[in-house]
Amino acid sequence: MGSCVLLDPFDEFENINDPKVLNWALSESNKCINSLRQLSSYVYRKALAYYTLPVVYNVKKNPAGVFYMKRNATYSINLEKSGEVFKLVDSRDLGESAVIHNYYIDSVGRLFAYFYTERGADVGELVVVDLRDLSVVEKIRGSVSDVVFIGDGRFYYTVLHREGKCPDGAESPCERVFLRESGREELVFGSGLPRNYFISLTRSADGRKALVSVSYGWVRNSLYAGPIEDPSRWVKVLEGDFRSFFIDSIGSEYFVAAYDLKGFGRILRIDEGSKVTELVPEQSTTLQDAILAGKYIVASYLRDASSRVRVYDLSGQLIDELSFEEPASIVRMYSYGSGGFLEVRYFTKPYQILEVVEYENRPVFNKFSEHKKLVDAQVVEGFAESHDGVKVHYFWIRSPRGSRSAVIYGYGGFGIALTPTFNSWIPLLLELGVDVVVANLRGGSEYGEEWHKAGMRDKKTNVFYDYIAVAEKFKSMGYAIAGFGRSNGGLLIGAVITMRPDLLNAAAIGYPVLDMLKFHKLYIGAAWTTEYGDPDNPVDREYLERYSPYHNVKEGVRYPPTIVFTGIYDDRVHPAHALKFYAKLLSYGNEVCLRLETSSGHAGSSPEVLAKEMSDVVAFLLKHLGVIEAHKSHEFDG
Repeated sequence: MGSCVLLDPFDEFENINDPKVLNWALSESNKCINSLRQLSSYVYRKALAYYTLPVVYNVKKNPAGVFYMKRNATYSINLEKSGEVFKLVDSRDLGESAVIHNYYIDSVGRLFAYFYTERGADVGELVVVDLRDLSVVEKIRGSVSDVVFIGDGRFYYTVLHREGKCPDGAESPCERVFLRESGREELVFGSGLPRNYFISLTRSADGRKALVSVSYGWVRNSLYAGPIEDPSRWVKVLEGDFRSFFIDSIGSEYFVAAYDLKGFGRILRIDEGSKVTELVPEQSTTLQDAILAGKYIVASYLRDASSRVRVYDLSGQLIDELSFEEPASIVRMYSYGSGGFLEVRYFTKPYQILEVVEYENRPVFNKFSEHKKLVDAQVVEGFAESHDGVKVHYFWIRSPRGSRSAVIYGYGGFGIALTPTFNSWIPLLLELGVDVVVANLRGGSEYGEEWHKAGMRDKKTNVFYDYIAVAEKFKSMGYAIAGFGRSNGGLLIGAVITMRPDLLNAAAIGYPVLDMLKFHKLYIGAAWTTEYGDPDNPVDREYLERYSPYHNVKEGVRYPPTIVFTGIYDDRVHPAHALKFYAKLLSYGNEVCLRLETSSGHAGSSPEVLAKEMSDVVAFLLKHLGVIEAHKSHEFDG
């Protein structure tokens, strides 16, 4: 292709609001859904039970009590105090397909705020509530996050400007910190930052300091801090060409995680005079997260994508270690000052919440809440050798029914590690007699920041070869294999089937990025140029064009049966990626199915909608993995 600019025969699908485009897409989707209806109905009866399991997460604490989110048939925010549980907000009261994404509490137990969207979009509404009578104090619409209350009804928050310009004139996407006071909004931090710089804001556990991270994409950060009442005194604490994050602060000292050496992460203490002291040196495992809990540093590390917890005193002396009986992941840590909460996930158990407290001058981990083990599956770990000799780790979750088919799931990007977690579709597949493989590819953070960088920009094809290596290993064992990926993982599977159309028996590509020459012009895609490269740069465009799945679908090549699925309300990754890829595969006579969800965005939807969507995806994969024929059972007859 070189540098030639070719006409795009399917560019009309970039206007999802065009009735002609939408009607065509819905018609194609209905064909897909109808073709799967019988088997999907059977799968849905099983899927709904997994998608509506009660899961407790996002646990926080202040003088009012312990707050947590719960997902079952809906999403809710709850308060537990003196043994009683009060439901503060339920998503069914906000809309049929409303999703509550996050919530924020103050330090005294008077105010809280939650952010929700309709149908899993990214743009939604922040609602500030008086905890005393649950009356609504404020509502703010937009892409709002990181609420920090500072007293007297005032609070900071960040706003991601997705189109147009920021208030200071910077081109979007750009993010800024605002102060809300008496219904008025004031820009207080971030003015002058160029596009693709993003801000995260929190407060120290003692409530005295604002802790601010300014990141350029997913590759480097600068850290700022200062008195929470005065943004004009927020000063730079640490910067460099590496990732970093605040752990917390005590008095005039800041505790920081920095990935500045080999990229595995070390823990530093920085005083207000900028003196840096290394407390915990870089390990051979990857620092995942850390909090201060009383007089301890509680840190989670990844070893082959599973979490281990280490507890240090404030001088960096190792005090204790915590491991788990089976592969597990610390997905969130929260400090309330004198203690903290750790949220643990497993492949076989929906959740476990641990509270770390001090008892007799030692850190103790108590079980706050957990769900019993639900899946009697063996979790095996292994490695495959990639094209350049790099060993690629994977988890192999084996169905108790016995199986010669597997769904191989991957992501490989943005420094996101695929760790053990109870995704509802995993136990569903296991129950249906299909093994699940989770591949830890380059581009993630499983083995530190260098592992991430080895799957970025012009090295992105390493990710695809890593996945191919895992798939080839299972294929050599006689397995029928299907590929599954979502978002950046959809890019992965799209690239794999265009590079190796002979490899997979079937493919599921969800909410994907597939047009690598136009992604930066669709919705907030410009934000991803730091990870992928910039198609407007001739050097970047050359390597993007070489692997762009949409541009590498060829006439006369037989691709594996593929289901492409997305949602109308996805305002992060434009549905045009999915529509164009589907249309091109279809035009060349391939077996391809398009599923367009009318009540979902990139961040999901109600559990019921998610169960219906995934039932169609799983039904498609079962059909092409030969699972129906293998079981010879009447149970699939609907």
